[in-house]
Amino acid sequence: MQKISFLMNGAAGKMGRALALGLGSRENMRLAAAVDTKPAEVDYGLLCGLGQLGLQQELDLAAAIRREQPDVVVDFTSPAAVMKNIRTCLELHTPAVVGTTGFTQADYKQVSKWCAEFNTPVFIAANFALGAVLLMRFAREAVKYLPHVEVIERHHDQKLDAPSGTAVTTLEMLAAERQPLAQGSTQEFERLPGSRGGELDGMRVHSVRLPGYVATQEVVFGAEGQVLCLRHDALSREAYVPGVAMAMEKIVTVKEGVLMQGLESLLD
Repeated sequence: MQKISFLMNGAAGKMGRALALGLGSRENMRLAAAVDTKPAEVDYGLLCGLGQLGLQQELDLAAAIRREQPDVVVDFTSPAAVMKNIRTCLELHTPAVVGTTGFTQADYKQVSKWCAEFNTPVFIAANFALGAVLLMRFAREAVKYLPHVEVIERHHDQKLDAPSGTAVTTLEMLAAERQPLAQGSTQEFERLPGSRGGELDGMRVHSVRLPGYVATQEVVFGAEGQVLCLRHDALSREAYVPGVAMAMEKIVTVKEGVLMQGLESLLD
């Protein structure tokens, strides 16, 4: 069996190390290179838990791709760096699976153009935890009957973007199933600016950032005499490994330059 070779970009982060270990431990996958903006002297296999690999963490993404020619780049870096990283992968005709968040609609359009230009696919998902994707599916069904809804998302205090990509995607999915609706009292006011959170089509979103969390999302629906709460907790970063692996296995079979979005697109 030929293994899928992958380059882990964002290798030094907690997510990068967890994915490198989880993916690299699979029988059909092989960690080919590790790239990050932070240098490291120790063997990366020891750093992520795979054992001695004779593999050093590198700084130059393009150089690592040219040398190793991986089947796919897995990118979990930062919103500030991800577009440049994607462009680098596509220019070198290397498919990418991207879990970095913070994309705008303009960013998606640009990535789609690059995919076509370089005839190389990219897979982007706001969340690779299967449970979170199922939560969004269930929420999309529920909002048809319970249109009063708010989202509460909780992440570790080092997360840079707010609200999370998962929360934004959830709100956009709900908006497609519901008419814009003002929620709350017409007389309400905020004693502290931002107390009622962000807003999309009347739906509110609240972002919590505290040590101890990995990722939690609640979608709360209210109606007369009842409340429905859908919640997903990622208790550790291993929760994302199966979804990323699913995307990797799919993208290496794609021959045309297309942008694929959302893990839900791979579910029956």
